[in-house]
Formats: sequence, C-alpha cells, structure tokens
Amino acid sequence: MTKLRFYILVILKLLIFTFTQPSLFAQEWSEPVNISNMPDHLNQDADMIFDNNGIIHVVWSMKMNSFFWKIMYSSSEDDGETWKKSLDLLQNTDLWMSRPHIACDSKNHLYVTYDYATGTANKMVYLITYDGHQWSEPIFVSEGMPGSDHNNVVVDNDERVFVFWNLYSYFRYYRILEGNIWSDFYCPYCDSTDMFEFADGHFLSENLLHWIGASMSYNYYGDRLQYYLFDINTNYWSGPQMPVQDTITVGIDITLNNNDLPECVYRTYPSPDDKTKYILKEGNNWSNPELVSGTKRTQINQNIAIDQNNDKHIVETAFNNSSTHLMHYHALKNVWYGTIIDSSTNFCNPTKLLFHQDKLYLIYFKDSIPGTPDDDIFFTKYDIVTNVKEETRQITELKIYPNPGSDNIYIEFDNDQQQQIGLSILDMNGKHLITLISETRPQGMYRQLWNGKDKKGKQVSAGQYLIRMKLGRNTTTGFVEIIK
Repeated sequence: MTKLRFYILVILKLLIFTFTQPSLFAQEWSEPVNISNMPDHLNQDADMIFDNNGIIHVVWSMKMNSFFWKIMYSSSEDDGETWKKSLDLLQNTDLWMSRPHIACDSKNHLYVTYDYATGTANKMVYLITYDGHQWSEPIFVSEGMPGSDHNNVVVDNDERVFVFWNLYSYFRYYRILEGNIWSDFYCPYCDSTDMFEFADGHFLSENLLHWIGASMSYNYYGDRLQYYLFDINTNYWSGPQMPVQDTITVGIDITLNNNDLPECVYRTYPSPDDKTKYILKEGNNWSNPELVSGTKRTQINQNIAIDQNNDKHIVETAFNNSSTHLMHYHALKNVWYGTIIDSSTNFCNPTKLLFHQDKLYLIYFKDSIPGTPDDDIFFTKYDIVTNVKEETRQITELKIYPNPGSDNIYIEFDNDQQQQIGLSILDMNGKHLITLISETRPQGMYRQLWNGKDKKGKQVSAGQYLIRMKLGRNTTTGFVEIIK
C-alpha cells in the first residue's frame, strides 16, 4: 500500500467515525447572543413573540437608577442570529416603567403593555402600538385606577386586543380594544371573598384563553395553584379550578400540548425545599404531580413548552450559595432528563420559553460581567430535530431490577467517559433518602445495589421511589416500586 493510499484511508476512517458519533456533533443549545448589550445597566423582565413572518420581537425594562427605568425593544429577522440596535420605546426621562409584555395580530401590528410609574401610589397600565411603520403615543388603559400593575396583553383571532392588570395586587381587571373603541372594565372574580392572582403564563387556542395563577383564602394556608378558563367570544370566565393541594410560590407556567390539553409547571413552597412539579389536565381532572427537580438548592422561574413530538420541556433557574445554573429538563418516555444551558457565579434567570417551528427559543437575563451591577438579555435556541433524536441515543438508560422488588434492587448503567457520578434515592416528594454513588469513575458498565434502606439504615416502606443519576452535566430519573 502506498503512503498516499494509507493517508486517504486514515482520513476516511476519521470522517466516518466523526459523523457516526452523536456526542461529537449534537449542538444542544446555541451559543447565547447578547440582545441588550448595555454595559453598566440592569436589564430584566423580558418578553418575546414571533410575528407571522417569523421575525422575533423582544421587549424588556432597563434600569437607569433606582426609580428610573426605560422600556426597550429589539428584533431579529434571521432566527436570532443577529439583533437590531435596542430602541427606547417611550423616550422616558425620569419615571420607573416596568414589566413590558408584547403581542402581535395577523397584520404583524405589535402591542406592548407596561406598568407606568412603578414604585408610586399612582402606578398605571399603558399600551403602545406599532403599525409596521411607527410606534404610537402611549395609550392610558387603566383610567381612574391608581395602583394598577402586573399588566399583560393578548390579541385574539378577530384582532381584538385584551389588556389585563391587577389592582392593588388583589383584583384582576381587563378591557378590550376592538377597532379603535375600548370596552368597559371587567373584573371576573371581584365578588369572591378569596383573592385570585394571574401569573404571566397563559395560552390562547381558538376562542379559549387558558391561564394559570394563584389564590389566597382564609380557608387554607399559603398560596394555591389556580387554573382559569376564559371564553373570549362570550366574555365568560369559568370558576377557578385548584389542580393540586400543594402550597406554591412564584414560578408557574402553562402551555397546551398538541391535543389542546393544558400542561403546567409549578414550584412548591417553602424554600429551601423547593420542588418543581408538572401536571396535565385531561377532561375535568388533573394528573398526579410529577417531580421534575427537587434538591437542597432553590429552583425558581419555571417555564414550560411542548414540542412537535408532544414532548415536554421545562427551563428554570437552580442556585445555591456558590453557583447558578440555567437548567433544561425534558421528558422522554415519562423520564425527566436535565442539562445545563448556562451557568453563572452570580445569577441567570429565564423569562420566556417558546416553541416555534421545530425549535425551542429562550430569552433570559444574567450577570454578563460577574461582580458588576449589569445584567443583559440573552437569547438561545434548541433544535428539536437535531438534538432530541441524538440525545435519545446518548441518554444513559437506567436498568432497574427487580422492579417491583422487595429489598435488593440492582441499578445498571453505562458511563461513557470518566466523569463525576451521583446516584441517589428519593421519595416521590423529592426528599433525599440515601446517596449510593458520589465520586468520579472511569468509563464502563456499572451495577449498583440498593438494599432498600435509607441513610439511617431503616428499611423504606412500600411504595414508589425515584432513582436519580447525574453523569457530569446530565441528569436521569428512573422509578422503582418497593413491595412488602
């Protein structure tokens, strides 16, 4: 064999090896792009939409000083690769404007709502619009209601604009803009003795608006999860529905799956025993909560999206005393897998997760220069077709047997490289029972015995338990049933 033929064969083998190894070419989340790029300013509260031409629009608030914030806007016409220079929408010079939200109609007209004069007793809700050529002057929406805040905006299929807000954080009001005429004020639950709150999470399908929120009552302790259904054609709200009995806190979101069924993520309370849980509504009933994540660290600001395969995706911030991780959990065959999207020594926080044309799109803010007071808005995306198919092959399968079993349970897995391994047993509420492995191990097949006891040596009771394994950045969760 000549040297030339030898080198050609070597190169061909290398090429074949490279393009047949999923771990070498799966891209995962794209490299984050800094949208705001405003040194020495705090940027947060971002919202994002797609218009009918696939252009991405993002709004956010930018801090100038303690009581002076601007409303900023940018857009991308190339799927988030590049962004236009940030635009100051209001040319505000001295007031605190906050919590902007954005919606779009079929003509690609934009609608942005925001809280005006935040931090004062005269805070109000305003709207500005974009007709494709220029932005309008601010429109006063919550007239005669000082104390209005926590705005939101929805545009229906008939081009009607619904603007929502809270009054004194207890009562939810809204008005409808049809043509150039505003409706009266509506308050769906003002006659109730309970107090109902609406989160940012909502989803419009046909004429039904699905919304998630919380309630407070003299009849129970703490906030409880609430689901609201609004028929926008008849202007009718169904009675609030409490899907679970868990006490919750901020960090709730809702979406619809491909069968138009609501799916929800929420965060239990109190800290530091936060747990992220997932539920699905079928008919009039909600499923039992599934534990997505729950550790000694704190999880906040949960977002959920459903892809074209009806697979569930959840992002959240998980942090402890030393670090912050922006996490992505997705469920395949009823098993939740977690990976790190971004990490920071200070803070990174998701604000909007969307699914659009086979991709997940995420905006979040983080401390771009650790140790400084600046937070920027970042954008990243995740190609479902490229990643999920490859990750399905990469994800380590937990072989658990016997299952069900009475005491000696074996857990087998394949570790594809030398890395830190963590293998733990938790109960179905996420309480840690025992750590079986916590060390760096070389590549190879492993079989680990669990004798059915907790870390105190006490035999666990009959029931289902979580087996959670961490291989480097990746997390896999399996289930085992203990019988007596």
